[in-house]
Amino acid sequence: MNKLLSVLGFLFAIITLPIISIAQIDNSPSTKTIDSIVNNTLTDNDIPGISLGMVRDGHIYYFKGYGSKNIETGEPIDSFTNFLTCSISKLFTATAIMQLVEQGKINISDKLTKYIPEFSMKGEDYKYITIRQMLTHTSGLPNIGNKHFIHPENDSLALSTFAHKLSKKKLSFKPGVQLNAKTYSNTAYDILGLVIEMVTHQTYSQYVTNHVLLPAHMDSSSFYYQQINTYRRSSPHKKNWLTRHIRVSNYYPDIPQDKPCGNLNSNAYDLCLWMIQNLAIYNKPSQQNGLLKPATLANMWTKQETIPGYNTSIGLGWWIVESKKLGPYVFHVGNDPGYSATLIIVPKNNFGLVLLCNAEYPKEINWNKLAINLLDYCLLGVNK
Repeated sequence: MNKLLSVLGFLFAIITLPIISIAQIDNSPSTKTIDSIVNNTLTDNDIPGISLGMVRDGHIYYFKGYGSKNIETGEPIDSFTNFLTCSISKLFTATAIMQLVEQGKINISDKLTKYIPEFSMKGEDYKYITIRQMLTHTSGLPNIGNKHFIHPENDSLALSTFAHKLSKKKLSFKPGVQLNAKTYSNTAYDILGLVIEMVTHQTYSQYVTNHVLLPAHMDSSSFYYQQINTYRRSSPHKKNWLTRHIRVSNYYPDIPQDKPCGNLNSNAYDLCLWMIQNLAIYNKPSQQNGLLKPATLANMWTKQETIPGYNTSIGLGWWIVESKKLGPYVFHVGNDPGYSATLIIVPKNNFGLVLLCNAEYPKEINWNKLAINLLDYCLLGVNK
């Protein structure tokens, strides 16, 4: 199988939950084999912890935690342990945008300035940015990653303050640029969050929580780290590459303006429910009670822009791989200081997988080797 991120590898609720044993999960695979694959990966790569969730045919297929929330305390990870999901957050922003498209409140062919008239940057090219280009990382917006970029007085001002700061910046590329590794833009998704605010007259977090997270029954996920039950939190970890020493980091990436691009806190259980919701919409088009209409999701999972020379393309928010073994599958990955994450949906097999890790340094292991080994075993019966 081709690498999951052959070109993207260098880019980038306080609630009592039921305890579900593996025996309760429908059609669960060999726990011994799955345990071996994951535990060997943790041991071989000095990974503090991983939470794994898989779904199939509308049910949770397998989910389990491995390793520690915090290597100093040794508290074990389970499927309800919360992690920063990093850029998987973008899928929720894209879903919210497409909900508003269905409602006739947004047209993705429209210019960004139609929805944020006061938006400006140096030069004139910013006037030609479209919503579609922002969804497909072809807007030309710079990828601003400085965690100290703004300090808003409150959450409702975060995105508008961030957008105002961009007036002093210029585009990195012309709008409509050919998709490549350098055009990827966290900034574009943060500004999409502001579009949601302007159209709905709610904060980004309010709208996405009420119209995406809660309808998907993601009750213990939140854009506010402080709202996560302390018992459910995981700690970020970092590695000293000279000494190979791993320690708990004192920095948690809780960045106000980055909620739309990477600041959703969630867990394997909630994200299993999210994958089940999306697969149900895709595989049961006669049902009209999902987060999106089937035609809308199909469009999001259809190739919009390609990267020349690679089998990786992008739909509307979702990345796409053309796999000879599995057929097309959609995914997103992410990383931030202390965390990395992978989410893959294989529509042909009615299957989904999520991996959450409380360390950034093994991101490519999680994105590629571990994810692919699990797909090969669960869908092809191959145990490497």
